[in-house]
Amino acid sequence: MPKVRPAAVLVAALLAAVCLGCAPGDPNPAPLPGRPAQQEPSTESPAPSAEPEPSATPAPGTQVSLADGAGFGPILVDAHGRTLYLFAGDTSTQSTCYGECARQWPPLTTTGFPVAGTGVDDGLLGVGKRTDGVGQVLYKGHPLYYFAEDAAPGDAGGQQLDQWYVVDALGDRVTAG
Repeated sequence: MPKVRPAAVLVAALLAAVCLGCAPGDPNPAPLPGRPAQQEPSTESPAPSAEPEPSATPAPGTQVSLADGAGFGPILVDAHGRTLYLFAGDTSTQSTCYGECARQWPPLTTTGFPVAGTGVDDGLLGVGKRTDGVGQVLYKGHPLYYFAEDAAPGDAGGQQLDQWYVVDALGDRVTAG
């Protein structure tokens, strides 16, 4: 008579416990300990939800376009045609304009990724984070700003004030004008 090892008996007992209630070909075996029971697929449509499903893609952010502005040729503007500027004092994607500076030169902010409008290279757009966590639109790595004294679309009163410049289609500062 062959010898039965205690480990083999233990394994056989565990397998029997797991398959307790299983019949050959049973499509709904008893659940394993620590796992939920398998549920039958539902043939009913899910009930309509009051909340829409979250979108897989984020909502679009602030739009940046090109427009002819104040004799500089095509320059960056927002969706309303307001002139956008870069600050030569920003030497990275991180803005250095806060406090009084930001009151005079408000940042162009966004809640999503910026959208390339007419003539804008979407590969040059980006988002940087301000110290308060708000997203600021970048173009060719430059944080973008408004000039608070520009009253209407096409105004460019901040051009070449200190180190502030309008921005061309390539993301470079415009020094003419």
